[in-house]
Parts: sequence; structure tokens; C-alpha cells
Amino acid sequence: TPYWLFGRNIVFPYLAPVLAAWLSTAGAGAYQYLAVRRRWRQAEADKSRYQQAMHFVTHEMRTPLTAIQGSSELIARYKLSEEKRRQIAELIHSESRRLARMIETFLSVERLAAGQVDLKRELFQADEVVAACAERARPLAERKRIRLRVEPVTNGALLGDRELMEYAIYNLLSNAIKYSPPDTEVRVTGTRRGEQVAIAVRDQGFGMDRDELRHIFRKFYRTKRAEASGEKGTGIGLAIVQEIVKQHGGSIEVESEPGKGSCFTVLLPAASEARAALPQS
Repeated sequence: TPYWLFGRNIVFPYLAPVLAAWLSTAGAGAYQYLAVRRRWRQAEADKSRYQQAMHFVTHEMRTPLTAIQGSSELIARYKLSEEKRRQIAELIHSESRRLARMIETFLSVERLAAGQVDLKRELFQADEVVAACAERARPLAERKRIRLRVEPVTNGALLGDRELMEYAIYNLLSNAIKYSPPDTEVRVTGTRRGEQVAIAVRDQGFGMDRDELRHIFRKFYRTKRAEASGEKGTGIGLAIVQEIVKQHGGSIEVESEPGKGSCFTVLLPAASEARAALPQS
């Protein structure tokens, strides 16, 4: 033992450096093991969410495909009145567009992240975008008896892709309605913050805790409350919103607390007078 060696004046001059090196190596190895294990667990969790999302997609795709197939067979096999044919044709058209939108949604995240989507550079008013999104979302709110309150956005000129921005704001608005209980309020406001335009969507839903807030913009992530709500979703919408806002040079702030609702605020650079006068292509 070290005590027995020390009592007999037997000293190994290199023992301390060797022990220090061994302990350093062991410590580094343990840290590397824990880091790799943590990354492996994260990869497994991402894989599981991806598989769940793909299962949802295939399930959702089956519905419009079944409708299209059944409707086309009806037209091919039976003599139908002109009015019935028109109704079936409208159904096929509606379901095919729904299927196309679903596929486009899943492709949009990767294209945006890779910078493969060419953003339009057009001048538009934030107030017009908010009004258009509110009009689309109002039937959803009425079905759930949710009050949709929209305040005008003053001095909110923006430069960018209006169509993509409408997608982003509508996604936030529809999420607020989807995950809010009946007889509550969803409020949309817009203000100027210096050189930025801030568009906020606030709800009175079940909210999120700090751990959930750290992950909400990750692709295919859904909170436990969202999954338990019974509302369908893929966990990909917020990832698209974040990419759209990022491509416009903006950012998103999120405030939320369990049981007290959430507030998503989109911050976008305001169009200057010079750029408003000479929009770039």
C-alpha cells in the first residue's frame, strides 16, 4: 500500500503525475460518455417524434386519397346527374388541393432552412396581413365560442413576402384558437418598437412551462398538453413560422405560463421611407 511504501522510504517520483494523468483521462472519458449518451438520447427522441409525425402524415394523406379514389370510381362506374357530377368534381378538387397543401407544408421547412425559397420583396401593411388572417380564423373561433379581438396595427409598413407572412401570422392565430378552451379570448395587437413592427397573438389557453418553451420551435415537437388536448397537429407549424420570420430578418418572443395562456410576438424590421419608395425586386 502507499503507507507501507512510505514507511520504508520507497518513493516513486513519477507516481503523482501518472495518477493525475490517469484521473484526468478517466474524468474526460466519463464526460465524453455522458455527452455522447445525452446526444444519443436526444437523437432517439427526435427520431421518435419524426416517426410519429410521419405516421400522422400518412394517416392524414389517406383521408383525401380515399375521397379522391372513391369519387373518381363513382363517376367512372355510374350514370350520374350533371349536378351530382359537379358536386363530386368539386370534392375531388378540394381534396386534391388539401393533399397538395399538406405536402407543401412539410417541404417548406427544409426549403426555408436551406435558403431555397426566394422571398418576394414587396411593400405591404402589417394591418392588412393581420386583418386577412383574422377573417380566415374567425369561423374557427366562432365554432369554439372564442372571442377574437383584433386591434389595428398603426404605422406598420413591412418589406418582404406577404404570402409567407400571412402563413406565419395565421399559424400563430389558429394555434391560439385551437389550444384555447371555449368562452375565452384571443387578442391580436400590433405596435411599433423603434425600428421594428411587433405583432402579438395572446391567448388564454393552458400555457407552457419553461422546459416546453425551450423546445417549441423544434420540428415535430408537441407539448404533452397539446397531445392530450385531442387536437391534431404535426409539431411542424412553429418551425415554419420561425424560419419565415428569420428569413425576414426578424425574431419571435414567447411568454407563457401553465394555466395562464401564451403570447407569441413577431418582431420584424419596419420598412424605411427610402425602401418603401423604391421597393427592390
